[in-house]
Amino acid sequence: MALKISRRNLLTIGLAGFLDLALESSRSFGASTILANGVDISWLPGYEAAGGKFYKTAKTPIDAFLLLAQSGLKVVRVRVFVNPSERNGQLTDAIALATRARAAGLDFCLDFHFSDTWADPGHQSIPAAWSRTNIDTLSSQLNTYVINTLNEFKSRNLPIAYVQLGNEIAGGMLWPLGKINGNDASSWRSFAKLYASAVSGLRSVYPSAKNILHLELGGQADTVRWWLNSANSYGVAGYDIVGLSYYPQWHGTIDQLNASLKVVAQDFRKPVLVAETAYPYTIATFGSDVIDPYKGTVAAYPATPSGQVSYIKKIQALLKALKYNNGVGVWWWEGLATEVITNGVVVWNKGMTNAALVDTKGKALSALSNMKS
Repeated sequence: MALKISRRNLLTIGLAGFLDLALESSRSFGASTILANGVDISWLPGYEAAGGKFYKTAKTPIDAFLLLAQSGLKVVRVRVFVNPSERNGQLTDAIALATRARAAGLDFCLDFHFSDTWADPGHQSIPAAWSRTNIDTLSSQLNTYVINTLNEFKSRNLPIAYVQLGNEIAGGMLWPLGKINGNDASSWRSFAKLYASAVSGLRSVYPSAKNILHLELGGQADTVRWWLNSANSYGVAGYDIVGLSYYPQWHGTIDQLNASLKVVAQDFRKPVLVAETAYPYTIATFGSDVIDPYKGTVAAYPATPSGQVSYIKKIQALLKALKYNNGVGVWWWEGLATEVITNGVVVWNKGMTNAALVDTKGKALSALSNMKS
């Protein structure tokens, strides 16, 4: 059905109002959100090196990327550290995974941690080789690093659909120089300077890649609103999508997640992505478990294979219900990182076994195919 509006009403509501009505109309009369769902696979090289395999049915092994593609997923995400001391976060692995993603027809997201190790809400350490005293020098180093890293992919003709310039950066990045201290104006200006430098690097190499602003605030709607308002005030710009981490263990209820999604999608009119989530399919523990099967669940969705499916369907339903078709997708964190057992001995386990999308033998769980939008 076409949207009809008189010239007089158009003059009354203005162009912005007319566009809002058009967006509302597209949803009301049959438009639907096609989600770009995905999975973080950064640990895959280590899993495969330890002898881990995957199975879609029966006992026939299947390549990890073929499994994801046949299950209907659209995106793989891979993290990269600046100068890691171990295999995790290595650029060479990221390039190899991007090459396999291209062959499988999957979109690729590069997740910059801007550190030599994990960057997260409690850790945003400046790489050892970068300046810790001069914001201008640090900004230049950041720009150069982004350009050089992305050129490693471009020189191999590897497409990059999405980029995260920093990982869970509600508190800023590259601490202490880029740390955000509440409403302190100088800290916001420093963060904005660094972020702009990273954006500049991205646009010079992959100008059409979608830039994801990744915040760890999936259940904190008021903080999301404050953060985005502050970012606008201090000129933090150049991002295309807001990505939110959401784990019930740390981020509250699903209703609280929904409130945060609505702030981004409806109040700020920005596309929003659940950039990280995971949910246990079993109450069993396997050692060093990241997700507590009791704290990391909600009552409506038990820690069972069917409960995991219901959780996935619920998150997708929230995204599809957002106004203006601003729901982007849901990305599972380390969904293929189950344990590897050889001759009865656990030879590889990174702590995500109870919340992966495959079981302990690498066989796809029902949740994996339910990630198809």
